[in-house]
This record gives sequence, structure tokens and C-alpha cells, in this order.
Amino acid sequence: MSFVCPGCSCLCDDIEIVDGRILHACRRGEEIFEKYKENRAKPMVKGKEVDIDSAIEEATEVLKDSKNTVIYGMDTTTVEAQQLGIELAEKLNAYIDDNSSFCLGEFVEAILRKELPTTTLEDVRDRAYVMVYWGANPFHSLSRHMSRYSYYPRGAKRPRGYEEDRFLVVVDVRRSETAKLAKKNAKFIQVDNDDELVDSFFKVMEGKAAKYAKEAGIILNEMKKSDLNVIFGGLGLKYGLKDLGKFVEMVRKMNEVAPLYFIPAGFHANMRGFNETLFEKTGYVNKYSFKDGKGDVDFAFTSLLQNGKVDTAVIIGTDPVSSLPYDVASKLKEVKTIVIDPRMSPTARVADIIIPSAVSGIEMGGTMVRSDGARIKLEVIEERDVNDIYILKKIEEGL
Repeated sequence: MSFVCPGCSCLCDDIEIVDGRILHACRRGEEIFEKYKENRAKPMVKGKEVDIDSAIEEATEVLKDSKNTVIYGMDTTTVEAQQLGIELAEKLNAYIDDNSSFCLGEFVEAILRKELPTTTLEDVRDRAYVMVYWGANPFHSLSRHMSRYSYYPRGAKRPRGYEEDRFLVVVDVRRSETAKLAKKNAKFIQVDNDDELVDSFFKVMEGKAAKYAKEAGIILNEMKKSDLNVIFGGLGLKYGLKDLGKFVEMVRKMNEVAPLYFIPAGFHANMRGFNETLFEKTGYVNKYSFKDGKGDVDFAFTSLLQNGKVDTAVIIGTDPVSSLPYDVASKLKEVKTIVIDPRMSPTARVADIIIPSAVSGIEMGGTMVRSDGARIKLEVIEERDVNDIYILKKIEEGL
């Protein structure tokens, strides 16, 4: 029997467990399967251990008294749990946000709004010729991305793989591990400014001189050899661009030369699931206020904390104390914090209430959405009765 690895947005579905050995997983995935029983959270209220029902009841009472609640996270849980989290936020007239507000949410939103053309990883594997890793280093963030879906596989229309049937482009501010692979039939572009490369593509298509004219010209000519080319955009692209709209227009313009698609690269296992689920409900992918009925940058989790706009934070399956700047994360001490998480994370350690849950994909089944939008069903190794769905239903019933 094969399992899906919930370690990253690749959601590799070929993991096998044989005689206690984890097969096919990368280092991160192997650790998840081997160590999921370690560092588990215990139900706590104000530093004292309680039973699980008491922790849920206390959280419910806190939410009843709250005037301004934010629900944050849910990128590592299932679509089914995300739907309940969104329902809870609506019932509480609360704010809701996830890591995508400072990650790749805006790219997912552009895809959902049909502004960026996209395709599946299977199509990339079978057909893609030019593949651009722009501001992404899958060597670290998506360890099996290149071996399963892009550069190395022998595809249906690319039987000779990377030796002859792929053209790799890596765009980065430094020569990353992925960039070092860009040798034969490949191009590494070291940029100081991502907008200058975007501008260079425009100018080359207009027959004008540009800073990266040679590089842009080579890529455009290579693209003409295929009916499928792809850009994998990572965090480096997000923070390197000043104008997302101009990048979107560049992709549209390049499609007049040859088919080009975009797939975001490098985020939590089900971040895209959260984006799609909230978008279906509200028309926004993150930073949403049910009280105001709209999404706005002011409703980002970080902004809400910094500006003192909330009195209660429900944090589900994420660890802002570890991932956010100290001056932001420290603001959690000023609000009542409820953590729903399988592990005793640094955020759980500063929480007023801890409700331990199950590890999605190992102890709780359901659905997650891969980086390309494919919906993947999860199988469990062992079922845990108290999971995110159980907890969120209990809280909503108690309100």
C-alpha cells in the first residue's frame, strides 16, 4: 500500500513502509513518517494539563467572549478541516488568514482568477521542454520535485529526459544548488533585480535592447521548440517582484511566442487547498474579514497583531512563533491564544490553551491540494479519533 507524504506541496503519493523502513521519501518526508509520535502536544489550559474535552470547552468559552477573533494557519490540515475552519470564522464574524499571505498566495490567486495560465505536474513531466525555476531552489524546499515531475523524468513526449529533452533555466540572486545543475542544455541567470529580467523579456519581444537581452532571447527561441513550457515560481520571485501585474502580463505576452504555463513552487502541504477553499467561499484566497465582508492587506495575521486589532487568536497546524519576526510573534502574548496542533511547537508553548490534534496524512485522512491544483486523497497509517475535524466541530457546536 502506498501513502501520500504531507511534508510539502509535492504530496508525493508513492511512499511505502516495508518492515519499518520508509521507502521513496525525501529526508523531510522520512522524518515525518518516522517521528510523528514524538514531541506530541498535550491538552493544556493556562499551563495545567487537562483532559481533551476540558481544553475544547475552555476554548469555546474564550471564543464566546471574544470580540475580535482571528483564525490562522490550516495549511497542513485537510480541505475538509479547512472548510470547518472557514465556517467557524464566519460564525464568529472573525478574520481568517494563512501563511500564504506572506508566501505564494498572490500567485495562486492569479491562477484562480484565470490571469496566469497553469497546467499539471503530470503534463510537465510528460511534455515540458523549457522549465524555469524562478526564485525557487527545489534542492532544499521541494526535494523530489525535479526527479518526479520536471527535469529528470523520461516523459511520454520527452523520452530522453534531461540529457536531450529538457531545457533547464534557473533564475536566482545566487548560484544555488539548483543553479549548479544548469550546465548542458540549460541556462543560469543571476539577477540583481527580477523586474529587470521581466522588462528584458518585454523588450526582446519588441526587438529592443535590454540588460538580459541575450538570456531572454535564448529562452524565447528554445520555447518555440515545444507545445508546453513552464515557470515554477518560488518565494524569491514573490519578494523580487515589485509589480506582479507586469509579471502576469509578461507570461501572457510570452504565450504569443509559445505555450507557457505557471505553477507556484514551495509551500506547505495544503496551502493551495486553503486558498482554493476560501476563494470558493469569499472570492479571496487569504487576509479576509467576515465582519467586513472583504479581503484586505490590513486583515493579514501579521497586521492584525501589530495593530492590536484582535483579542483572540486560534492557530491551527502552524507555528508563527518560529516563522514570523520576533516583534510580530511576541504580540501573541497580548491576546488569548488557542493552539490546535499535533505537536508541542514553540507557539504551543506560549499558548493559553493547547488542543492536541492528529497529523494529517498519517493519523487523519481526507483531501489535500497539490501545488498545481490536483486534489490528492490521503490514506492513514493509524486513525486518531481526536483530529482537526473533531475539534472544530466540537467548538462550533458549543458556540
